[in-house]
Amino acid sequence: MNLGVESLRKILQLEQARGYSNLAVIGGLDRYLHGCLEKTEATEQVFFLKEVCSPGFSYAALSENERKEWVERVLQQLAKVDVASKQPTGVPSPAKGSLDSPIAILKGISSALAAKFARLGVKTVKDMLYFFPRRHLNYSQRVPISKLEPGIEQTTVANIWEAREVKLGSRKGTEVTVGDETGNIRVVWFNQPYLAKRLRTNAQIVLSGKVSLFKGTKVFESPEWETLESEDLAHTGRLVPLYPLTEGLNPRRVRKLVKEVVAQWSPQLVDFLPQEVRDHRSLVDLPQAIQQAHYPDSEQRKDEAR
Repeated sequence: MNLGVESLRKILQLEQARGYSNLAVIGGLDRYLHGCLEKTEATEQVFFLKEVCSPGFSYAALSENERKEWVERVLQQLAKVDVASKQPTGVPSPAKGSLDSPIAILKGISSALAAKFARLGVKTVKDMLYFFPRRHLNYSQRVPISKLEPGIEQTTVANIWEAREVKLGSRKGTEVTVGDETGNIRVVWFNQPYLAKRLRTNAQIVLSGKVSLFKGTKVFESPEWETLESEDLAHTGRLVPLYPLTEGLNPRRVRKLVKEVVAQWSPQLVDFLPQEVRDHRSLVDLPQAIQQAHYPDSEQRKDEAR
């Protein structure tokens, strides 16, 4: 079983999205955590789990508020764990460049794409680290399908029952039926017929966005989405960053690129504040502050990063 930091982070973020209902993994968190401790070799991640799971610990026995506090505390501690050994896909090793290197050295960023970022003042790797979101959408709280309300930003986790290409007015698109234990809902994406082939039947999906009413029936229209096969949630189920854009830059692509750069390159930043000053003022170090400014684990962590 993979006990990588990102895998554990993903599970806890999903637990947040599901309202601390102990449904993030089959059998509950207790079974997952204790199973990992029993079967996995002694690694840094196992030592971490032993630290946060005291003898006799039972997540199932906690109240909802206690679960919330425990998950947020563990996510905060996870942010301090060194994840440098995990190389995110599409991001080069720091040995192949420096913080002052042009972003065109990064895999996935062509010269044309770099020129678009340059219009926003992002020319170097360091510029991208300091390319902060305008704001965040709070998609962290999961709502059952039966409780979704029109006109409000919400997140739900569901199973895909059917996905098909359809004609929506004069445009082609994708129509999907998803459901959870409380009901089903229709989801549509305009001008994205290719999604019908990407969204597999019986896969679990996280949807974040606004629900509208069509002839008295609730419909998710063009929500942000991610399947739970994703290594880490970037577009749903959490505080999702909204970055400044310019012509030719897609929000999902910008989020993906920035997230990879922050994960790989922020540890290279040097914090010039002495440790005693940070401790006295309860400040996180610069790499953590940058990480939490982009992809905070909670509203509290976002505020601490400022």
